[in-house]
Amino acid sequence: MNGALEHSDQPDPDAIKMFVGQIPRSWSEKELKELFEPYGAVYQINILRDRSQNPPQSKGCCFVTFYTRKAALEAQNALHNIKTLTGMHHPIQMKPADSEKSNAVEDRKLFIGMVSKKCNENDIRVMFSAFGQIEECRILRGPDGLSRGCAFITFSTRAMAQNAIKAMHQSQTMEGCSSPIVVKFADTQKDKEQRRLQQQLAQQMQQLNSATTWGSLTGLGGLTPQYLALLQQATSSSNLGAFSGIQQMAVPGTTASSNASAMNSLTSLGTLQGLAGATVGLNNINALAGSMNSMAALNGGLGGAGLTNGTAGTMDALTQAYSGIQQYAAAALPTLYSQSLLQQQGAAGSQKEGPEGANLFIYHLPQEFGDQDILQMFMPFGNVVSAKVFIDKQTNLSKCFGFVSYDNPVSAQAAIQAMNGFQIGMKRLKVQLKRSKNDSKPY
Repeated sequence: MNGALEHSDQPDPDAIKMFVGQIPRSWSEKELKELFEPYGAVYQINILRDRSQNPPQSKGCCFVTFYTRKAALEAQNALHNIKTLTGMHHPIQMKPADSEKSNAVEDRKLFIGMVSKKCNENDIRVMFSAFGQIEECRILRGPDGLSRGCAFITFSTRAMAQNAIKAMHQSQTMEGCSSPIVVKFADTQKDKEQRRLQQQLAQQMQQLNSATTWGSLTGLGGLTPQYLALLQQATSSSNLGAFSGIQQMAVPGTTASSNASAMNSLTSLGTLQGLAGATVGLNNINALAGSMNSMAALNGGLGGAGLTNGTAGTMDALTQAYSGIQQYAAAALPTLYSQSLLQQQGAAGSQKEGPEGANLFIYHLPQEFGDQDILQMFMPFGNVVSAKVFIDKQTNLSKCFGFVSYDNPVSAQAAIQAMNGFQIGMKRLKVQLKRSKNDSKPY
């Protein structure tokens, strides 16, 4: 059978056929059997091959069926997202094959909420028996043995469960209940795990935000003190004195009034030092945005004047400070900012990169993470120009790694220091600089 390993006797009736990804393309059924047999006797292994090649080449994934369901689950617990095989950059992906999901218990199991606490299992069976054969019915009870007002029912088929939902959901309010009965598919293990990960990530991001304090220059200064130092340098009395002299210069392409306006706006930046201990609310974002625009105008205008000596260094400081303020403004409205960036990224159709030393590889991402998640995680450290989680085109699953690019190397270093080793669920992120174009590619 296409070179697959197979035995004459049959596996148990409840055995599961498993899909396995991230295996070396050079491996044969023999090496795979040696990998799987420690968890139980293997009934069949079938490597997926590209038939357009001659001879057909492995696609780096296979199906494996153990004789027992227990062996398959033990192999999944030991290998999935844990073991990385020699020559591979990402851990094994192991899950039930799509064909196994056609009548899985999780597709037929219902949660029943807002049930009268006077009802027992037999009462629930009677209520739902009209929709088909019920394999299991269980009321949730507390340590005292009393009903918690909810139950689980498993039907023989998914169609029966769907009919029960259509007919029974919110159809009546039972005795002692404050709202109508709830009938829906029970959460799967994946749903529970994903919700747990989201809650854990939210808590960790909240802790991270407490450290960086989005919208607070005090917290952000603690993360990236160079920005506050640059602001202080740019708004010190000596520099402002120098700018007063420059104010009299004719700047090509601008009027005297616009230069004066930019200078006055720059002078007002001195108040930013006073903000170091205060929270920048939404009302202050307009002021920050105005300062950003003024600094942009000043940066562009004075850049054309051919400044020399100390003034050129001051302009470098202002440029970096301007980049920092962009970060603060973006952090105040992270959702709008990230949506806008992802739209731009999608329109561009390719991975946009920042300057040398500002591009990061992120490894060991949770399987559920998408572009939005990785973007919001790395936004506190600077102005993100692109964020991308890579997807396997064959399986449509995340490869569990991605790229994040900033517009400056300082932000990239701050992200590495804060996020390398950051734990999400059972995983610890690995964050490192992307190699330069002159170096060999990591894949």
